[in-house]
Amino acid sequence: MDLNAIAMGGTRPIGRPTVFDWNQTLEPRFVGIDEGTILYAMTGEGPPLLLLHGFGGEIWMWERQVPALSKRHCLYIPDLIGYGYSDRPKVDYTPSLFIDSIRQFMDQLGVRSASLIGNSMGAGIAWAFALTHPERVDKLILIDGIPPQVVHAVRNRFLRCLLAIRHVPLLPYLAIALQTRRTVRMALMQVVSNGRLITDVVVERQYRISRLAGTARVMASTIRYADEVARYADALATLRKPTLIIWGERDELFPVEVGQQLHASIRDSRLVVIKDSGTYQCGRHPTRPTGRFWSFLGAIPHVLV
Repeated sequence: MDLNAIAMGGTRPIGRPTVFDWNQTLEPRFVGIDEGTILYAMTGEGPPLLLLHGFGGEIWMWERQVPALSKRHCLYIPDLIGYGYSDRPKVDYTPSLFIDSIRQFMDQLGVRSASLIGNSMGAGIAWAFALTHPERVDKLILIDGIPPQVVHAVRNRFLRCLLAIRHVPLLPYLAIALQTRRTVRMALMQVVSNGRLITDVVVERQYRISRLAGTARVMASTIRYADEVARYADALATLRKPTLIIWGERDELFPVEVGQQLHASIRDSRLVVIKDSGTYQCGRHPTRPTGRFWSFLGAIPHVLV
């Protein structure tokens, strides 16, 4: 067995899609930043809105939100650098890398400012981006977002194991690279409260991504540098952007108490807890979060989700 090949996280090269199987009306687009090529989708008209997916995710995770959101906003939906069908450069996947990649992404597309909506890790990138580049952000919507003390807040067993071994050579790579369709399904089941959402099509879609060369390396590096999110903890109290925090009552990654702590840390924030919902609320209740978004955004028509 070639452990080095396995540790790279699959052997399939990144073949760029010519169409999205989850929405064939969208055109895959590509833009270059310093670290490589970002795949993204753009649709709709109105104020710009960026949608940022979570750890191990890609842009298909917004499939149920796109039709409604694009009616009032111009959506920019990237695969984060290292994820989905974006490039996987051999760099350290630190919080600052993701933050700067979003800045470059906006620069390349001529987006001076936008509202941001993020799910899980994407929410963490969103609030950290707002701290680092406040002039580029209008409003924030954080869905089950990671907190500054993410390492201690995670309660999901698999992620806790990854975090526990994050500095051990090779082990995190192998734990991720050896995933099967069964383990992919199990991981997806942990972020929803309605298991029927995790169809064979969804599992196969996510499994294909996991087999792309470099995926395990990227995910293990992201985990390795998770501690660095804590450096933004004190600055979070200085965030002065209208923020809507949405949390699933049955979140299996971070308990509702984490959302309450984020709410307490962000001065101009509002917390909404959605019953019978997990981390991936955009799939479980596509209309309920969107209704909250419209209510939140209605106060200032120049904003997001």
